[in-house]
Amino acid sequence: MSLTTTILLIYAACLAGTIASPARSHNDRTHDDRASEGPGTRRLLAALLVPALALLAGLQAPPARAGEATPRIVSGPATVIDGATLDLGGRRLRLYGMDAPDLDQTCSDGHERDYSCGRAAAAALTARIGGGNVTCELREADGSATALCRRDGEDLAAWMVANGYAIADRSAPAAYEAQDRRAWGRRVGLWSGVFEIPADRRRMRRASASL
Repeated sequence: MSLTTTILLIYAACLAGTIASPARSHNDRTHDDRASEGPGTRRLLAALLVPALALLAGLQAPPARAGEATPRIVSGPATVIDGATLDLGGRRLRLYGMDAPDLDQTCSDGHERDYSCGRAAAAALTARIGGGNVTCELREADGSATALCRRDGEDLAAWMVANGYAIADRSAPAAYEAQDRRAWGRRVGLWSGVFEIPADRRRMRRASASL
């Protein structure tokens, strides 16, 4: 039973008791008693009813601190759009705190050979998720939907950055800098060769397109 239902049942019991349990029997009361009892009873009913309605209205609204959005959790099968983006239940979510190459981005490996680092990142994320469900805590950043997503409790963004398939998002709080440094020290993934910072590459392409 919900808290709202419990509170309303308590108030309903109080109201019923007030109405059904007069202080004295009907036959023992004089006309003056009954006349004077009416306003007092109405005041008591109002005193009980008004808080009940106010409490009901307050409990219907979700609790939230000032300036703090209530976290929203979604879960289910996910489709990988690219190395930083999932489709979960028809909604596109970008993994919070990291950035990965776009699907068409090309990088160079340790032997100076070009390879599709964007597709490699997407393939790695797809393999890590497998066929299981993903649970995401939705966030809002600059009007776009981002999320902290986990597979069996594992932070997918942290795993992507630690293995060099993505880098820590320079525009977000430094949540994955430790994983970034570890991947750089091991020279894995993107750090094994040469690559453009994905966000810088996008800015340059937008600037070129606007000329």
